[in-house]
Amino acid sequence: MKSRRCQLPEGRYLEHRASATVRFQEVDSLGIVWHGHYLGYFEDARVAFGRQYGIDYPDLLQAGISAPIVHVSCDFLSPACYGEQLEVVARLFERDIAKLEFYYEISRPADTTVLAIGQTIQAFVDLQGCLILVLPEFMRRFYHRWENSMVENHG
Repeated sequence: MKSRRCQLPEGRYLEHRASATVRFQEVDSLGIVWHGHYLGYFEDARVAFGRQYGIDYPDLLQAGISAPIVHVSCDFLSPACYGEQLEVVARLFERDIAKLEFYYEISRPADTTVLAIGQTIQAFVDLQGCLILVLPEFMRRFYHRWENSMVENHG
């Protein structure tokens, strides 16, 4: 089996599990999810993560920062089909540099098949769009607040 590009890194992380149902408009003529929709599943899980942990887009804006996506990757392992229930796990890895590093796993809970794994990286910018090069104080407080809830991954 090929090695996966989107492997979980070492370090501490928080995670959130979200569910999705494959909708008719997300599939092609063969009833298989079109590859671009997996990024939408990632985003839905990332937004749910943010709401759960207090790091949603409005929270960032209130802190005077934004976090645009600067990288995305996805390894497609098995197709999802119309009507299937999916579970999307979003994991935010703690970093001491100015970025948000999320890893995702999309699976079919009915048989535990992993369908896709992926990664997004977000940079921090101020509200004028200037790149922030050091970890914002908002994120330092965020990591401190959730320190006891983080899980350690040893790769």
